[in-house]
Amino acid sequence: MAELVPQPFELLLRRMAHELSKGACFDLPSRFFHRAKAGLDLSVRFHRERAATAAGPAAGPHSQLAQNLVLSYLAGGRVMELKTVQLNDRLTIPRPCIDARNVGFNVEWSQELRLPQSLDEYVKAWVLIHALRHADMGLGLSGPAGDLLFDMSVGYDLSGIRSGRVREFIDGLLDARSRIDALFERWPKDLLPWRPEREQVPNRISDCITLSTFHGCPAEEVERICEHLLEDVGVHVVAKLNPTLLGYEEVLHILHERLGYLDIRPHRQAFEADLKLEQALALSERLASRARALGLSFGAKLSNTLVVENHRSFFPGSEKVMYLSGQPLHVITLELCRRFRESSGEPLPISFSAGVDAKNFPDCVAAGFVPVTVCTDLLRPGGYGRLHRYLDNLATRMREDGVASVADFILAESGRTERVGALPPEQLPSLLHQASMENHAAFAQRALEDPRYSAAQNSGSPRRLGTRLWWFDCLTCDKCVQVCPNDANFVLLLPPELREARLPDLVVRGGRAEEEHERPFKLNEALQLANYADFCNECGNCDLFCPEEGGPYVVKPRFFSSRARMEEAAQLDGFAVEREGGLARIVGRHQGQRLSLELDTSRALARFDDGRVVVALSVPDFAHREVREIRPGTPDGHAVRLDRAMALCGLLMGALASGACSPVNAAHLPAAPPPRKPLPDAERAG
Repeated sequence: MAELVPQPFELLLRRMAHELSKGACFDLPSRFFHRAKAGLDLSVRFHRERAATAAGPAAGPHSQLAQNLVLSYLAGGRVMELKTVQLNDRLTIPRPCIDARNVGFNVEWSQELRLPQSLDEYVKAWVLIHALRHADMGLGLSGPAGDLLFDMSVGYDLSGIRSGRVREFIDGLLDARSRIDALFERWPKDLLPWRPEREQVPNRISDCITLSTFHGCPAEEVERICEHLLEDVGVHVVAKLNPTLLGYEEVLHILHERLGYLDIRPHRQAFEADLKLEQALALSERLASRARALGLSFGAKLSNTLVVENHRSFFPGSEKVMYLSGQPLHVITLELCRRFRESSGEPLPISFSAGVDAKNFPDCVAAGFVPVTVCTDLLRPGGYGRLHRYLDNLATRMREDGVASVADFILAESGRTERVGALPPEQLPSLLHQASMENHAAFAQRALEDPRYSAAQNSGSPRRLGTRLWWFDCLTCDKCVQVCPNDANFVLLLPPELREARLPDLVVRGGRAEEEHERPFKLNEALQLANYADFCNECGNCDLFCPEEGGPYVVKPRFFSSRARMEEAAQLDGFAVEREGGLARIVGRHQGQRLSLELDTSRALARFDDGRVVVALSVPDFAHREVREIRPGTPDGHAVRLDRAMALCGLLMGALASGACSPVNAAHLPAAPPPRKPLPDAERAG
């Protein structure tokens, strides 16, 4: 199974600084960054704290690694729901695990990192984002438009959450002083212009937790966990609720009769075992009262994903159920949330996450949801670059309504002419709640009738061309770069002098190597795509959106962070890049064969080793070829493939080229330029 390996803070910081100087960050061009909206305040309150927008990633693939959270932030996310952690952090997760082709399904859950790694990633992300706020770069990050909140997510039972290891994780985010200090002490000298003042980086990264529980978790257990978090840990709490609260028959009616998803079959046993609506309402009322008494807040998140039967061939056959998200879940959750709110004895803060996209985000904000988090939509072409449109659309709607704040937007969308500034403070909460409820009810009804959520408009799959994906050369559409939540796929620019040649095989005969039939080596595209194995969890999402067959994460050149990492993943082909003095080296496996190439640019010389024969080659033309060693035991007929040597030379030179910036060469980047104001735009990262 693929294993995620986080990159050290210094390398992430160095790469971030270099890419931003060119108008991008972690392969996201700056034209997709969120910029403060002049004259508009998009901020909301979450657990009484200010977040500059209601948007953010839901707990999932976009909130696991540090670079994921940086990308979410740059795209406009200001409430980061961190990926759910649990005591059992050594899960075996099926691969592939994500299918976002048209609706959204997954079989992946909980964290893929160890608990200490998750804690380190969130601290790294916190400091990197504050470095961005310090730099600002004309994005408005140094002011209120940069305010952000991190929301912990833990699961799944009381004993696990009470355990010392999970409590250490929670405490590490409640007070991250020592970890933040350690990062400041290691700050590279050439990147000091990117370092904020230490007091600008709060030690308390989070003081709220969104709780996830297993399907079938008894109501009493859910309540005890929330009480523990409120009373013993002292944090604000949001309980994540399941769409099963709506009831099997009602969910089936919406899926089949209203939306036409006849192939989706809800898992009946989950409905029978899960909380019932009346139980959820009762415990929410008790927990809200208990939170108030403690000076804290309690809210509900609607909703978790929906358990359905696995009817697709994409996931392993061993998986009998999968989890539904996307468009149909949006309609189901809106209806459930409407009933939940209308049945609640008192207003309850609602966090919303189900099928959110750029079109419905403003309506979610008008319904009073905080935060409004997203996962499935960001797994589609454009990736993180889709998020800024959510806030652009909200800003457009606010300007159309003639309002400048979210509170006034809620009032205006309900048809009210009152504005916050003219209302007595004691009337405002009740009026905003009533307006948001009216907006919600109208929104839920529109969604039920909107054909864009129906099966008829969401049954297709991304177009395939019928061609095969190869190691080099493809459409270079970059979709695999965009849809990867971890930034594992990236672009290489290969030098033109290593893109076309005719090269002989060197065939061993009688202890000598003789040149025999030539092979053509030709690359049609200057830009090539590659995969960084340490960031790739083999979720399969890039395969689904690639127009060609094969899967970029499977077929494209794979790089590891080190030779040791490459050796650990012995089942995978791939390479590691090393530098030693004036030499650069690429070592690894291709089609099961051990290969290495060492490059001495000062002498324009390469040394290629295919495990049996060592050849010296002039660079870049390979015109001079000298066999340096034929190892004992090399059989007659063994062919040294010089086209492979040229391929390795191209990969090595492309990865380390001047101006290149990727996870492969992050450790070898020169001194970084200081922050630029304003930030330049870039058509493409890489």
